[in-house]
Amino acid sequence: MNDQFLILGTAGHIDHGKTTLVKALTGKDTDVHKEEKERGITIDIGFAPFTLPDGRRVGVIDVPGHERFVRNMLAGAGGIDLILLVIDANEGIMPQTEEHLHILEMLHVQKGIIVLTKRDTVEEDWLAMVEEEVRERLRETFLADAPLLAVSAAKGVGIESLRAEIGRLASEVLPREVSAPLRLPVDRVFSVAGFGTVATGTVYAGQVEVGDIVEVLPKGVQARVRHIQVHGESAERAQAGQRAALNLAGVERADLERGMVIAQKGLYRQTERIDVRLRLLESSPRALTNRMRVRFYIGSSEAIGRVSILDRDELLPGADALVQLQLESPIVCAPNDRFIIRTFSPMLTIGGGSVIDPHPVREHRRRRDYVLEELTQRELGGPERLVLDALTAEPGLSLRELAERVNATEAVVSDWLTPLLADRQVTAVADGYVGTDWAHQLFDAVEAKIRAHFAKEKYQISVPKAQVLSQLEQKLKPKLFDALLSAEIAQDRFALRRDKLSITGYQVPFTLREQELLSKIEALYAQKEYYPPSFDEVKQETGAFEKTLAGLYHYLRETGVLIEIGEGVHLLAATLLRAKELIEVHFRQSGPFGVADFRDWVGTSRKFAVLILEYFDEVKVCRRVGDKRELL
Repeated sequence: MNDQFLILGTAGHIDHGKTTLVKALTGKDTDVHKEEKERGITIDIGFAPFTLPDGRRVGVIDVPGHERFVRNMLAGAGGIDLILLVIDANEGIMPQTEEHLHILEMLHVQKGIIVLTKRDTVEEDWLAMVEEEVRERLRETFLADAPLLAVSAAKGVGIESLRAEIGRLASEVLPREVSAPLRLPVDRVFSVAGFGTVATGTVYAGQVEVGDIVEVLPKGVQARVRHIQVHGESAERAQAGQRAALNLAGVERADLERGMVIAQKGLYRQTERIDVRLRLLESSPRALTNRMRVRFYIGSSEAIGRVSILDRDELLPGADALVQLQLESPIVCAPNDRFIIRTFSPMLTIGGGSVIDPHPVREHRRRRDYVLEELTQRELGGPERLVLDALTAEPGLSLRELAERVNATEAVVSDWLTPLLADRQVTAVADGYVGTDWAHQLFDAVEAKIRAHFAKEKYQISVPKAQVLSQLEQKLKPKLFDALLSAEIAQDRFALRRDKLSITGYQVPFTLREQELLSKIEALYAQKEYYPPSFDEVKQETGAFEKTLAGLYHYLRETGVLIEIGEGVHLLAATLLRAKELIEVHFRQSGPFGVADFRDWVGTSRKFAVLILEYFDEVKVCRRVGDKRELL
């Protein structure tokens, strides 16, 4: 049997023959509730499968037509691939037909067929007039060029032609994402004696197999899939685009309800704040105002929320805008998911749109160009944009962490990363990844902070790393920062030594007078050698101001020209190197040595000899053993 599946939905006004049409196609009555039988109307969504002549399986979702049950209609409409817009040939397009049509357009249903029912009850002239009227009314909709068939479900007239048309359009429907993580919005929950809890819904993305551990969101409980039915038949697996019933072990009937989502464990998170692109219907009876309370529908769930229109105070009918929605109860969604909004009271469908960011890190400030630009870029960027945005929000994410943030499997994210790494839009750093542009912007900010410090402290050539990190707008872990500095992406812009940062090639802007003083200081220390001058002696010899001289000393220490071996006592690095060489020579000749020995070798006082040897102890040149020292 062909394993391609299709979800076929019905839409239209109450009593226009949707349920009768479904029974003619499938042989099954989808009105199963007692109240539906008694009242003769569809109250909740119903389901029935049938097989096309080529073996493809079709799952039909029959939705209620009464305006009071639009909420139920929305619970099933999100997973529809192909729609039958059902219109009574006696009445033509009615108010609920219009609302259903708007919902289908907002949900981006791919294909549709216009079905005029009860053709056996009207004359041919009347039927032709209704066909013309319907075509005119649908001229500006996604069904403008859709096939139009007139049928009599009660007498079986035109049903085979309708089946053939469904089969033809089925081949044009784009398949859903089987490689994405599992997501199944629950639209029915019930218990079966001897089996336990069963949840049904359309698999929006991914696949699920018997034995899998899944997560029920937003409750966060886990369950094991004990048994699967696909379109009413037992199966080992259900995948995107199929109607599935999952028999779940480990959850009670009370743990599940319509609106929840069965998902791959650990990949999806609930949210109560989302960024969206929202369009208001031209037929909306009112504008959408900022902070307006609305009813929000996505998948099979409903939530109350308030809109924050990010670039204006109100959205006029027919217009669209970037909006942040603050919801009063948690939902589960993914980027590009379609949604519907209705007025809070009275309940009217007024618009819809698509999700841009299911997890914005902050509440956006309105009328901010940078916010609008960021969301626009994210909206246009596709999966690559999702990766880059996730890495901007949390640089250094591992593949596993990145997959969690963008609600995709590691294999899928790895495929997304391949071209980004090749184009150097993303850089691998240590055990994770960063956006290359983000890294360059970070380095620019780091350099700006360092240069700002140098502008205040003229004689310094490095800044404590912790100081720079504390001043950055985005807080980074020191380990990630160190990895970035050592990566090729840094292009040797900085040097890190003893937790101090310096800019490669930076030169202190000395005046001619300061350059002369530096030369005099070095000459004095070279002349005095192992009897180093004090700060005051240098000040007296050079005639320098105390503040200037202190700055020059700091510079000479930072550049390693002078080394402080005791409080206020400095030696030239070159002098210390010669002292070390003398120690090596004498130690090889005579072995362990004392302070007096060293004092005589270099020709200095005991005070300076002790300070030099203690410095060498500290830097592991030698080691004290009793009153002697050994070379290390």
